[in-house]
Amino acid sequence: MRHKAMRYAALVIGAVALMFSVAAMADDDDGPLTASWVAFELNGKAVAGPTLQYTTDKVSGTGGCNQFNGPIAIEDDAVQIGPLASTRMLCEGKAEIEAQYLAALEAARTFTLDGEVLVLKAEDGHVLVKFKK
Repeated sequence: MRHKAMRYAALVIGAVALMFSVAAMADDDDGPLTASWVAFELNGKAVAGPTLQYTTDKVSGTGGCNQFNGPIAIEDDAVQIGPLASTRMLCEGKAEIEAQYLAALEAARTFTLDGEVLVLKAEDGHVLVKFKK
């Protein structure tokens, strides 16, 4: 159990370092992300639990265990999320997916919106997360 706690702490520290390395873009008016979204694919694999809510300049949601929030900036099809802050509850079996999810949100640089599906993509164009309403 102690090994799992240490591994989780290492993941949290890595995620925090990533959060502080992301520079925020200039704020823009409302973009198309004006709904609550539920992730169904993360890094090419099916996922259940992570959510994303958007307001004019803030995001929030859950990674499947912990709540998170942070800034968001949207301009045309460009997006910048983070740095994100989250609670630190330990949920058995969910820490790794949650760390991947938060890292994917912060790595997102573009998005596409096709009906009820929102797709966040990395700078190189590969799909990070897919959401449905």
